[in-house]
Amino acid sequence: MLFLFYPPAVLKLLLNKIQTSISLLQTLERVNLPFSTMLIYKQLKGKSMQGDFYDRLTRLPNRCFLAQELSQKFNSVKQNLTESFAVLLLDLDRFQVVDDNLAYGIEDQLIIALARRLEAYTRHHDIVVHLGSGEFAILLNSIKDVSYVQQIAERIYKELVLPFYIKGHEVFINVCIGIALSKKDYQQPEDILRDADIAMHYAKKLGRSCYQIFNTAMHDEAVEVLKLENDLRRAIERQEFRLHYQPIVLLENKQIVGFEALVRWQHPQRGLMYPSEFISLAEETGLITALDYWVLREACHQMRTWQLKFPDASLDTISVNISGKQLLRSDFLDQVKQVLQETKLEPHCLKLEITESSLIKNISTAVNIIEELKALGIQFSMDDFGTGYSSLSYLYNFPINTLKLDRSFIQKMNESRQKLEIVKAIVTLALNLDMEVVAEGIETANQHAQLKVLKCTYGQGFLFSKALERQGVEVFLESELLAQKYYKQTKPQYNSEEQFSREQLLIHIERLKQELEELKQEKTDLEILLEMTNEHSSVVELELHKEISDHQKAEAALQEVNKKLQSLSCIDSLTQIANRRRFDQAIAQEWWRMAREKHPLALIFCDVDYFKKYNDCYGHQAGDFCLKQVAQIISSVLDRPGDLVARYGGEEFAVILPNTDSEGATKVAQKIQLQLRNAQLVHGDSAISDYVTMSLGIASTIPTPESNPDALIAKADKALYQAKMQGRDRFVLSKTGDSNQ
Repeated sequence: MLFLFYPPAVLKLLLNKIQTSISLLQTLERVNLPFSTMLIYKQLKGKSMQGDFYDRLTRLPNRCFLAQELSQKFNSVKQNLTESFAVLLLDLDRFQVVDDNLAYGIEDQLIIALARRLEAYTRHHDIVVHLGSGEFAILLNSIKDVSYVQQIAERIYKELVLPFYIKGHEVFINVCIGIALSKKDYQQPEDILRDADIAMHYAKKLGRSCYQIFNTAMHDEAVEVLKLENDLRRAIERQEFRLHYQPIVLLENKQIVGFEALVRWQHPQRGLMYPSEFISLAEETGLITALDYWVLREACHQMRTWQLKFPDASLDTISVNISGKQLLRSDFLDQVKQVLQETKLEPHCLKLEITESSLIKNISTAVNIIEELKALGIQFSMDDFGTGYSSLSYLYNFPINTLKLDRSFIQKMNESRQKLEIVKAIVTLALNLDMEVVAEGIETANQHAQLKVLKCTYGQGFLFSKALERQGVEVFLESELLAQKYYKQTKPQYNSEEQFSREQLLIHIERLKQELEELKQEKTDLEILLEMTNEHSSVVELELHKEISDHQKAEAALQEVNKKLQSLSCIDSLTQIANRRRFDQAIAQEWWRMAREKHPLALIFCDVDYFKKYNDCYGHQAGDFCLKQVAQIISSVLDRPGDLVARYGGEEFAVILPNTDSEGATKVAQKIQLQLRNAQLVHGDSAISDYVTMSLGIASTIPTPESNPDALIAKADKALYQAKMQGRDRFVLSKTGDSNQ
């Protein structure tokens, strides 16, 4: 049998010329064409050659053809005239990287080669479709069951892991596949393509080179993501974003030299959200550029404010994270200039943090923009170095001032000598290139000591301070300056440049205690000496008592300072109850205590309903008074010494109940609701009551040494969210999901 290959373009030309020639058409139909070409031929013929149903690059059917084919299948499914089918949606992961880094034209050749490979390893009655760029679809006809579709997907993977050889280049690709199976619920082609797309994106989240079959849980998650996206679009104008600032210190003496600005989202229903929960969505939707600009302006304004308010503090730089999309914007340079001009922050005080992954997408453009900004005096850091598409060539090619060593290296530094050597090699390389190094995630004194030995310049982490809100930073700086001033007055022999944090004060108190013990020993020795001789005894004894007295006074003064600092750092300034810092300490302490005793630990999250409306209606001063009243009401319910109420954030409170099971926690929640209702705090703008009400989420568990409080916090937070979704003014118990008004 004779086989001829007619490219679609040639076929279309032939059909135009022989449109009126029936005999020639019949001749052409008898020629055995490749299946994909024959499908296009039939469609072109059926549409009188007016439609455009093929892709010119790959000679495959295109999106229009697929939509028409699916419409016909849906009609057949409704009439039970066709067997089951499935749609596979394929997307080349990191195709843009291939596109940007290989020679011109190779990306087209790669797409063509991929098209041919997909055709070769699918059945003759299946249809391979090119949707555009690195996206393909496969319509699997007459499928037997789900396992058969999985076999097809796995067979495709086995073929696509093999390299492509194009113009002397060996190219490897990663593909994610989303699969949607036919069902009678589908009405339009867009429905099954939408579900296949959802499954494909779900596969991307799980990792490269995998496939996922669509299910209803994915749809529910997609709906939630859509809701979150809608909320995200309004978050900036509603002023729901907050900046927290983590100190960056000089490792040599722990002196604060700057801060890293970290964005948080105070979601009206979900509470405080961290970047990992919304930044990727912001990048996907393009909202990251507006968010980056807001963060940049807010951070620069705040840094300049602190420089004026605390002139004695050495606040050199504010570090701001910038996404790759923002960096490559044509107006980014002008935006930065405008922000610096408006906030009056000196350019050398701004350090922009970029990731390795953001640089590789368009290397030449990124280098040009960085050099222009550096010409203004702005500094650059490479964030999370070692976790992206690392290449030592970046350190030579990019004009970077600082490397930020990712926390994963610091946490694993003590696991083995090899991992410590990796950190040492990176630090040494950076120093040899005249770069500064900032180690992230320092949590222990041992890590701090090792990094100092390795000559790492700067660091940040919980050992020094967690990320703080604006008010927390100011309290922190005030305590630092107060401690420094006092220490200079009482201990002039110490290094005059030494700064103190709250943790350092505690360390110095311990040192003074050791000195006192040594003095006691000296006193004993001197008393023995006095027994041996009476000469100058009165003078020696007087000097001894004076020295002891001086040390005791110093210790007492430092203890007073420490008490004041602890009070400032653990008490909420508005409500005078425990703050978030004290909550974090208490939940961790009670968790381990209950784990040892094998007793239950309960947590209640309380959130004032429609508090934003309360603020809008009565003003912020009245809102503050309302929060004070609520704090007093909750505190009045707790009658055991070990119970703790804390202001968790905004209008949200947390109650820690040791030795309390679900039943006991429920009773406490009921008392809180009853006391609040009896207080009758007027709320004229509430949608559910004339008075202030509260939603509560309850969770209880018996801790284990192998776990941590995060799961308990998540359960209580989820229960609170359910209480709000069920109408507010109620509590929900996490274990059962039941609600009570």
